[in-house]
Amino acid sequence: MTRIMRDSDTPPAIPIDGTDLVAGYVSGGATWPPGAFDRFHGIPHAHIDCLGTVPEQAEILDVEPHCATVPTAVTWVRKRNAAFPGAYPPVVYCNRSTLTPLFNAMRAARLQVVKDFRLWVSTLDGTKELPDMTGVIAVQHKRAPNVQRDGHLEPPSSSVTAGHYDESIVYDDAWDPGDDLPYTKDQILDLVRLGVAAELSAGRSKAEILGLVQQGVAAELSTVIEPTGVSAAQGVQAAIRADGALAGIAQQLTALAAQVAALGGTERG
Repeated sequence: MTRIMRDSDTPPAIPIDGTDLVAGYVSGGATWPPGAFDRFHGIPHAHIDCLGTVPEQAEILDVEPHCATVPTAVTWVRKRNAAFPGAYPPVVYCNRSTLTPLFNAMRAARLQVVKDFRLWVSTLDGTKELPDMTGVIAVQHKRAPNVQRDGHLEPPSSSVTAGHYDESIVYDDAWDPGDDLPYTKDQILDLVRLGVAAELSAGRSKAEILGLVQQGVAAELSTVIEPTGVSAAQGVQAAIRADGALAGIAQQLTALAAQVAALGGTERG
């Protein structure tokens, strides 16, 4: 089953209807402002690193003029894989003419398509598939309309969208930009919530628990624990012991704090 992914440097221009995934910038001049992703509630969010400077915060690297270069892509892929071992491979966005130099550079660095990185390829001429789709998870086949000589926008077509956004077909059902870690963010949050409830039952104060939660969500959950048989206390302990930064999870602190406040009734200690 294919999905539709839309991206733009102007977040409000992307329609909600018909959008299965939304992609936005987290670096560079087109960086989306705070809260821009909130408009797409319930739609998976993909994050694009235009400059190649935040591999821990983006699933996709943009390789094109005024963004990252092919040599940057090699470094970025290595850093991204090191930050999230065992996760879905990082995705490199580029056009068809960049594929050969990209493959040459990756091969020289002993990085393999499919295993070490995947591709999001831009055609923007209505072409939906490449002759060789190895490692290609998505094809960007539609572009935003240009202004015509009469001052009107181009009408929508097989290669032109209806607004200021580009459109891609995502072919890989396994790609979920929210699942970059051994646990998904939702699973991590569920473990922390269970741990919070368990610690409240054990008599620990809400202030103490919130301090533990803040430590846990600020760290990468790299400790491998099978989803089955994990106790609530182990969930909190795993989050606390983990090393490294957990990109994108810190914004959940406010919601978690509210849940801590709502759990257990009366403040203890």
